[in-house]
Amino acid sequence: MADVNELLQVLSELDEEELEARLGMRAQTIGNDLKRGDTRSASVDSLEIDTAVPKGVVDDALAAGQRLFNWISPAAYNLLCTPLGGDSADETMKELVKLLDEDLEKNIAKATGMLAPFLVSSLGLAPAIAAVVATLIIKRTSKQGGKLICDNWKKSLPTTDPTATAESSSGS
Repeated sequence: MADVNELLQVLSELDEEELEARLGMRAQTIGNDLKRGDTRSASVDSLEIDTAVPKGVVDDALAAGQRLFNWISPAAYNLLCTPLGGDSADETMKELVKLLDEDLEKNIAKATGMLAPFLVSSLGLAPAIAAVVATLIIKRTSKQGGKLICDNWKKSLPTTDPTATAESSSGS
């Protein structure tokens, strides 16, 4: 069993494009495994951080990861950054802001570790997906410090409906 904290630390060191490609690959792997009745790949322990992404797979995985992130990110934003999110979301966001204000670079993995379980329980994401999505959210929104996290997050949200983009690109 892999140490989740170590996995989150390694994820926090990847660039955003690499994270998006890994998100796309992980989602595809989970989907294929679920068709066979295997749920092991949905676990955080199944993340293969040290595995190089095959070059031929990168473009498709990157596009899939970007679509998936653009679909999940607005839902997560609504839960954490709007009054409708509730007390647990408000408390989670306060803790994230405090943690990121203390030492952004040092605490990215810790913040991801706080956000990922919230995404699993609130949005029903597989833990392996939630870990990558949480890392992307933290990296994209905390660049200017934790206090601005919701403002930065809102600016990074897709401006179009990601499902419409997916349908138009599939030839519909």
